[in-house]
Amino acid sequence: MGTKFEGVDVLDFLGQVVELHTQHYKEDFDMDKELIQNLARNMQPEKCNLLWMSRPCGTYCLSEREVYLQDSNENKVWMFYHEQTNDPILAYALTLDGLQDGKVTGTIYPLDYPSHVERVKSLSCPIDRVTVTFEDGVQFTLPYQSRRRQINELMPEHGTPKSIQYAPESERELAVILRRERLKRDYHAKPGNVQDYMEKLKKASMRGRLKEAQAAVAAPGKGVPYKGGLDR
Repeated sequence: MGTKFEGVDVLDFLGQVVELHTQHYKEDFDMDKELIQNLARNMQPEKCNLLWMSRPCGTYCLSEREVYLQDSNENKVWMFYHEQTNDPILAYALTLDGLQDGKVTGTIYPLDYPSHVERVKSLSCPIDRVTVTFEDGVQFTLPYQSRRRQINELMPEHGTPKSIQYAPESERELAVILRRERLKRDYHAKPGNVQDYMEKLKKASMRGRLKEAQAAVAAPGKGVPYKGGLDR
């Protein structure tokens, strides 16, 4: 049985996770915040379903749709830390509801990262074509298999690519997979308490235990007793 946190301040929740788990390259989260705020402001439903991870060295915020596209950049990033490293990963699915009183609200689902990666591997859809937007604003839709060669041929005239959008061999198949995964995730999750979750996370994380130890030492009447002697 999973857990979900509904109607929460998304950036506050993720920020607490970063403080407990991400030790280096915390500036990654600044980029995540900007992306999430822009998506919540524009509210295109499919773009408001995200996968987010906190690592000891940085964070990633990825489009859930793109993660389920075989060999896309997002797909490779999401799988890399399970297949190629031993980094402890805290992973979450995010569904953004929009902006409320200047805060991004939504539902957050903690994920079992290794299990989720294995599921993505078995369900991801092949890519058929890509739509590339170049520096001069011109767009081209190219076959996926020959995209690199054609992009290189187009760059002298149109500049570097600014964005790439992937299209699967079957848009219907991808839509069915995403709908099924989201319904199942929500159905099997019970509402959780953010404060309780963060307390458990604090106890489980090295940074959380370190902060507790530092607070205990700094608290009045705790730590090493004063022996005197400096003003004798």
